[in-house]
Amino acid sequence: MVRVTKEGTTEWPIRIRSPRLVIRPPGDADRDSVIRLMTDPVTREYLGGAVDYASRQALELSPLGLTWGRWVLALADDDTMIGSITLGHDRGELELSYALLPEWTGRGYAAESCIALLAWARDELEDDHVIAISQTRNKRSVALLRKLGFTVRKGLEEFGTQQLLLERDLHEPLPEYAQPLQTAEDPPPSTRR
Repeated sequence: MVRVTKEGTTEWPIRIRSPRLVIRPPGDADRDSVIRLMTDPVTREYLGGAVDYASRQALELSPLGLTWGRWVLALADDDTMIGSITLGHDRGELELSYALLPEWTGRGYAAESCIALLAWARDELEDDHVIAISQTRNKRSVALLRKLGFTVRKGLEEFGTQQLLLERDLHEPLPEYAQPLQTAEDPPPSTRR
């Protein structure tokens, strides 16, 4: 087992498998999907909006897969990229973030990828807890984070809107993959286009 410090590790790329997904560094074949993920208005609705033109240009030209803690979510069957997931220390604490392309929401992929990555973090990282931030309006994400064992630490404002900073102890048990985390009571996926 390689213990990873907050400063990162030379152990990269890291690939993590779950029942239906591979969590892996992005590659050049993912570029169009990564750009779409960063610019799609439905995906970005609760993530501060689409990236600006200069950021998109940089994304189109920059090499992918070099940054520790930034992975794509790909289907295990055919390696199709369906979203992204990150772990980073941008706020001074381990922070989880995820996003799915709109056509892949509501199928349990966000829950599955979070469970896999949090289990890996528990086993490999020195951190004791992890945070996540979600807009209060993003009812599906807040519901998922709560089902994953996150609790609200505080409210804050970012990107001109109310957010929740949630936290979870990495050593607390995680839900099983087979446990349904999305139920009929959860809000439906966004269909705005």
